[in-house]
Amino acid sequence: MKKLLSTILLAFVAMVGQAQEIIINEPTFSDYLALFNAKGYMAYSFDVSQLKGCKIEMYLKAFSEGKETQSYSVLGSAYAFEPKGKKLIIGFLPAENDSTQKYCYSLEDTFTYTGSISLKPVYWASENKWMTQYHTRPFEMSSFEKEKFIPLVLCGSVWYDEKWKITRFCGENTIKPDLSSDILKFVPHYYIIGVIVH
Repeated sequence: MKKLLSTILLAFVAMVGQAQEIIINEPTFSDYLALFNAKGYMAYSFDVSQLKGCKIEMYLKAFSEGKETQSYSVLGSAYAFEPKGKKLIIGFLPAENDSTQKYCYSLEDTFTYTGSISLKPVYWASENKWMTQYHTRPFEMSSFEKEKFIPLVLCGSVWYDEKWKITRFCGENTIKPDLSSDILKFVPHYYIIGVIVH
């Protein structure tokens, strides 16, 4: 009986030891996403496969202190494209300086455009310095109407939190299309990149 119990214990210890083993894997492309994001690369993918026969126009809106300051078709309504592929990608590249941010709009197998948006610094009172830092959030997806602006991605500035003496960009992970998300009460300056479907 003792021998049987010893054998069972040894087998159990061996199993536990195996369960705690760490094994190295070959990294996949998705393993690199955290690194890309940390360096300022962000990408949002949208399925546009149901928009065959429609044309998609790239549109941008700018807001300051909660009020819309600009609203325009990035290339003009004459440059609306019928998607040949299934995906629309809206991406952001690392900021090259404190005054501009590059973004990319890519309609799979159809069209790619890279543009830039102007950034505004925020005064970090407790550190007595100005800083420029923007973050992105996707919008909640819902049904849409043709010929009306459809918001897809927000790119917004951090704000200064007087109570905690820090800058922050925290709140909802997705933004409501009607702009009622709480985070927008605090973001001093932001852009919304979207489309109009014709």
